Amino acid sequence: MEGKMAGIGQIGGMLPLLSNMIPVSPARAAPDPDVIRKARAAMERMKAEPDAAQTARFFATKAHSVLRRNGEIAAIQWCDGTTEVRKPTGQAWDKERLIQQGMSAGLSQGQMNDLYVRDLAKTLGAGVSIDRYDGRADAPNRRDLMDSPVSGPARGRRLSLVA
Repeated sequence: MEGKMAGIGQIGGMLPLLSNMIPVSPARAAPDPDVIRKARAAMERMKAEPDAAQTARFFATKAHSVLRRNGEIAAIQWCDGTTEVRKPTGQAWDKERLIQQGMSAGLSQGQMNDLYVRDLAKTLGAGVSIDRYDGRADAPNRRDLMDSPVSGPARGRRLSLVA
């Protein structure tokens, strides 16, 4: 059989089927019309002019606590429960875990803020000072702290703790 080539019929079942070699992706489901509608609405909101009243409320939000490291603001816990981390460390901070922990324990918003601040101070490391305002009238708001992003000592009376 020298010089003769074997045909496919002679090889038999040795060749894999072509369909086994090419991955076939499943047919895509039709897009959910509700998701498309929500995405379009979100895009329209992003294009719209900001609501002046909503912007004013945002900037009026008071600080619950300001965490400083080396005299600079490292993080801010706002009274509304949001957290702003300005100087992160290499260590991750898991707020989602704290939210679940606080919700399962039935903590109030103030208690949740305290929980966040304690855990964030540990994450930021040694030498962190905490200025706690506890809803006092002289607590800085977002506008105050945005206007002075690397502000020194906080204004007014404060409760200073060292972590």
